[in-house]
Amino acid sequence: MSISFNLFSHPHQTLNDHLTGVKDIALNLHENHNVNKDLTDILEIICMAHDFGKATSFFQDRLKTGNKSKLTDHGEISACFAYWLLPETWKIPGFLIVKKHHGSMENANDEMPLKIDILKKQANNILENSFDELNLIYAEVLKKNSKDLNEFFEFMDSMNERSLKRQFRKEKSSNKYNIEFFMKIQYIYSILLSSDKSQLILNEAYLPNNMLPSEYVEKYKENLKKEFLGRTGALKNNEVYAIRNTAFNELKEELETIDLNKNKIFSINMPTGTGKTMLGYYAAFKILERLTSEQNLNSQIIYCLPYMSIIDQNYGELHKLLEYNLNRQPNDEELLKFHSMTEIKYNDYEGYDARFCFENWQSKIVTTTFVQFFNTLFKSGKNSVIHRFHTLSNSVIVLDEVQAVETKYFPIIKEFLTLLAEKYNARVILMTATMPILLDTYELIPNKEKYFRSLNRIKIVNNTSETIHLDDYKEILFEKTGKNPDKSFLIVMNTVKSAREIYQYLKEKTNRNCIYLSTEIYPKLRLEKIAEIKKMDNHGEKPILVSTQLVEAGVDIDMDIVYRDFSTLDSINQTAGRANRHGFGEKSEVYIYNIIDDKGNPYCGYIYPPHLLDCTKSVLLENEINENELYGINEKYFNEVHNRSFGEIDDKVHNSIKELEFKTFRDSFELIKKEEWKKDIFINADKNSNETLKKLENSKDLSNLEIKNLFRALNNYRISINTKKYNEIKNKLISLDKFDLEYLNIDNYSFEEGIPDNLQSEIFF
Repeated sequence: MSISFNLFSHPHQTLNDHLTGVKDIALNLHENHNVNKDLTDILEIICMAHDFGKATSFFQDRLKTGNKSKLTDHGEISACFAYWLLPETWKIPGFLIVKKHHGSMENANDEMPLKIDILKKQANNILENSFDELNLIYAEVLKKNSKDLNEFFEFMDSMNERSLKRQFRKEKSSNKYNIEFFMKIQYIYSILLSSDKSQLILNEAYLPNNMLPSEYVEKYKENLKKEFLGRTGALKNNEVYAIRNTAFNELKEELETIDLNKNKIFSINMPTGTGKTMLGYYAAFKILERLTSEQNLNSQIIYCLPYMSIIDQNYGELHKLLEYNLNRQPNDEELLKFHSMTEIKYNDYEGYDARFCFENWQSKIVTTTFVQFFNTLFKSGKNSVIHRFHTLSNSVIVLDEVQAVETKYFPIIKEFLTLLAEKYNARVILMTATMPILLDTYELIPNKEKYFRSLNRIKIVNNTSETIHLDDYKEILFEKTGKNPDKSFLIVMNTVKSAREIYQYLKEKTNRNCIYLSTEIYPKLRLEKIAEIKKMDNHGEKPILVSTQLVEAGVDIDMDIVYRDFSTLDSINQTAGRANRHGFGEKSEVYIYNIIDDKGNPYCGYIYPPHLLDCTKSVLLENEINENELYGINEKYFNEVHNRSFGEIDDKVHNSIKELEFKTFRDSFELIKKEEWKKDIFINADKNSNETLKKLENSKDLSNLEIKNLFRALNNYRISINTKKYNEIKNKLISLDKFDLEYLNIDNYSFEEGIPDNLQSEIFF
């Protein structure tokens, strides 16, 4: 008897075509990743089972009429089918994966309650209407697993919550639910989600098989050198320039001979200004090149940085690198920028298709934030994020400025990155100038200490033995800036209020060009001000920049004299890295003061953990510290931090893994915590922001993607203020109620200072 395929998964696609298509794409991705080889059969069952429930006449009618009801839901009945097909070890995880392939997995116990009446009606409906076609669709899977489809419907007659929970207790008691198994669940879940969407969009697996040879970096670097020497001939005899070249050659030698099977976690630890970014690019490109030639892997680079402002800077550099070598603009499949302000687009795709490819990181190089990378690793069961988890397999992951990660997360990050390297064949490159002890790594610059100790561009003048009031500090700055009109100054404060006070004082008292930066300056304007400072430097102008600590990591400015409110040593290092970066002329001075407010409280205490401040005080013992002494001081500091901060992974985290509490686990990792005392508002600052707000006001006919992109554009004008200031300006805010959005027009905002200064309490970075 011949049976045609009459069941549909989507209006224009049969259920058979969709299920076999998803399975084929998933197995193709899995084969390409070449990891978790024991999961092939599990993955096949889960992919074939995920839309089993669409065989009900209820769902088939819904495709024609659009009418939804509880009987048209297909997740839970499909999950029961997966549970029945799967071996004991994977029954519960498979049930959870399939049940929530159209949502996010919650804690396992919260997914156990079953709609028994609905399930039995659906099972009987399938038995009566679709048995023969399903028996044909699943013939291969049933035979492979020695199953008879009739037995499933007998199983459904006895299916209940008690049996499900009993199985869960049985599986938990075996203690198999550890971090490694937890990651396997995320791996299968992510491949199912990616394959389900890819089948409809691409009808094939996305594999990053385009080539990016390491010589691209060398050619681009040589071109930059020629351009720089053309502008600054004195560079030839410059010590920093010599270090950049020597270190680059040392890195090249290491990468030629290193065993990539034995060594998978690397570090590049070099002083600021010595070409660390270019070293990172070459290391990533070279490792990628070798993985392709030696292991026939289709790998990608995931380049991660802590802040969106330096993501844009990094993306711009990579874009120029590829453009120089390709002689054309790189496309999204070659280079992708991914953060909350980036427009959602992907080559010529439109709508949801573009959004999926963009969010699925379908590119050879992805440049993104720590938040987005660690969300991909830790947001277990979150559908909108975890679908790209499998792409981490075989990837070269660069964590640049890794010192910015909060130390309390180091134990869990260490555990997951180690497993990612060992079990998912990833390569991890940690990059920093301040040496946090995060993982045991292979040093790609073995002689790093030599470079740290050979530089003497700056001298730290430590004035922290006693505290100083902000008013007295102002007078010191006034005197110093007045005596040095031919020097540029960077003054870094710990709070918005203290930074604004310094800025206003110096602007009023001096004739210098003063520039102010803080989180009250909206992001687009911050980038414009940083570009302005660079331009002034190129023209020999000497401004005074007063800022909060947002200028520290990765912001490429070069100042003559630096003043810094006391902070942790890694922050002091980063601030000092903005002084005399190229090592021209005389040694720059970096002055550190412990500044107090009117209540006698140090400003640093509002920002930094006490134990990190104590660790800093314990190693900053001398009044004057030369740059070549910082290596040893940094080593002492991070050993001290390690001893005080690094413990085991929290018991709650371990327990959430053991109990398959996906939501509890993902909620426990928040790299950026929502601060209840802060409110987000937007600044309607220019023509672009005004047009964006008008489009949102009249968004009735816009798609979800169009609205999402409008908000991403508007994020360039978003600032955070504390609730006290929010309440003071609330009557001047304009609301878009349907989006819970509030904005301030430009006539109530200052391009120089942000929101007018009528706030007494502190606003922190």
